[in-house]
Amino acid sequence: MNIFKIIEISSVVSGLLYVVLIMRQNIWCWLFGIVSSALYILSCIHAKLYLEGGLNFYYVAVGFYGWFLWLQKNRGTGDKTFKVSEWRVFLHITNILVCILLSIVLGKVEQYYTDSPRPFFDAAITVFSFSATILEARKILSAWIYWFVINGASIVLMIDRGMNGYAILSAVTTALCVKGYFDWRKGYWAQGI
Repeated sequence: MNIFKIIEISSVVSGLLYVVLIMRQNIWCWLFGIVSSALYILSCIHAKLYLEGGLNFYYVAVGFYGWFLWLQKNRGTGDKTFKVSEWRVFLHITNILVCILLSIVLGKVEQYYTDSPRPFFDAAITVFSFSATILEARKILSAWIYWFVINGASIVLMIDRGMNGYAILSAVTTALCVKGYFDWRKGYWAQGI
């Protein structure tokens, strides 16, 4: 087994732990997300998925942000829980349009300046993932819907690049997004919002 397979397996296991823990709104999810993303950076560079690699630098940073935010929000409330909230439709429409525009621009940049075989696909997954990660850190319920679509699309990209472990992780996390959404929605509704 080569070093990149070991890195891939370690990243996949950490990534699964991250998803299971975030579904449960357990703050330790962020530690596993940081580890998974740090390892994934190496795999992406090896597979020439440069924007995916760059995205995971961002995931590491947002992992620390999410951990800090959840820690602070939990300390700041009397019942020790950071509540799930939701965006209005207008904010989602604006977010999606901005993400599409940025995906086109970033895809063009990657097309001209890298040897990426799927620059626009890579760009769209990257840009929407940036957005969904912030939604997730801020406990916006619909982050799970974004992730469902992103992870589903990632299956295709990972298979295309021969990263089968990550394709399996994307398939599993796509399915887990459904459970995560309903778990968070139950908590959101219980708040009487």
